[in-house]
Amino acid sequence: MSWPHVETNNYDRPRPLKYVTGAEISMSAVIYASTVALDDDTRRLVKSGTLLCKITSGLGINKYGPYDGTASDGRQTITEGSLCIARSGVDVTLGDRPVAGLYAHCVLDKSELTTGGYNLHGAPLTTIKAALPTCIFDD
Repeated sequence: MSWPHVETNNYDRPRPLKYVTGAEISMSAVIYASTVALDDDTRRLVKSGTLLCKITSGLGINKYGPYDGTASDGRQTITEGSLCIARSGVDVTLGDRPVAGLYAHCVLDKSELTTGGYNLHGAPLTTIKAALPTCIFDD
């Protein structure tokens, strides 16, 4: 008898919060599915810790998508009020889905957000700190 296949992402899931203080403020950010790239399994997955920027033009206006410095729909701009960090992962393969987006009074773990050097998802850390002024970025 074989067990059914069960997927878990606990072993490699980024945890953007260094620790929970109870003061964290999050919002419901609806992720516009077409802004998320397909992976090798043709799924659109957003990992926790992903920088989400507000879409200000085009079809997904007022929704969020992963930061992309080459985009032209608003996701290339990181400013206070237009950026949040995905608290948990979400699968948007079948369409737009909401996710809790952290944006204030958080103690964030830089190592869980860093994708190379001092850049977080291709954006300078100083820019992200300016966009999330009440958050603390810890090692």
